[in-house]
Amino acid sequence: MHISSKNIFKNFKLYLWKIDESEKDLEQGLIINESLRKKLDCLRSEEHRKGVLSVRQLMKVANIKESDLYYDSAGAPNLKSGKFISITHSKYFSGIVLSDYQIGVDIESFREKIIIIAAKFLHSKENSAIGKIEELTFIWTAKEAVYKAFRNPGISFSKQINIDKPYKPQKDNSASVFHNDKYKLFDLTSINLDSHIVTIAHEKITFV
Repeated sequence: MHISSKNIFKNFKLYLWKIDESEKDLEQGLIINESLRKKLDCLRSEEHRKGVLSVRQLMKVANIKESDLYYDSAGAPNLKSGKFISITHSKYFSGIVLSDYQIGVDIESFREKIIIIAAKFLHSKENSAIGKIEELTFIWTAKEAVYKAFRNPGISFSKQINIDKPYKPQKDNSASVFHNDKYKLFDLTSINLDSHIVTIAHEKITFV
């Protein structure tokens, strides 16, 4: 078992795990209580179980106790400390991001399937990304991350979340959410990871 990386940014900490162990190996060192065992038993996919276990390994690294984490009625993770947390996992990577401000994270691999579903999440201002796998995957992860950070179920990816600048690999970006006649702004940070991209959406902070 190993940590892919622990990254400390100005306003958040990002923990990443490369999932290349067996399910049994991922259980090593974890306290599998009744609640966690029940959750694992409900997951038919080994991929999803490994994702959950690798997240628990990351929680150990980040010094987050199982009892400190809870989920709200919308299924979003929360910490009793009051800090903001967001969690993501794919087949080969999992991640946790922590901040004092609203935060969201998403990891996806680059796949051609994204071209087929692009119309479901692209804003009209983002149509220049049509047919471009890397750009589309970035936009999807950015919107997933913004959705998690914004914490308001029902927001439309294609109509209410807009990526504000053209995508450039490894460059900072920004996004806006239009909801209830108000705009909410988020800074975006993206990292290319093997054949994946991880994107973090962080509440834009204005210091007076």
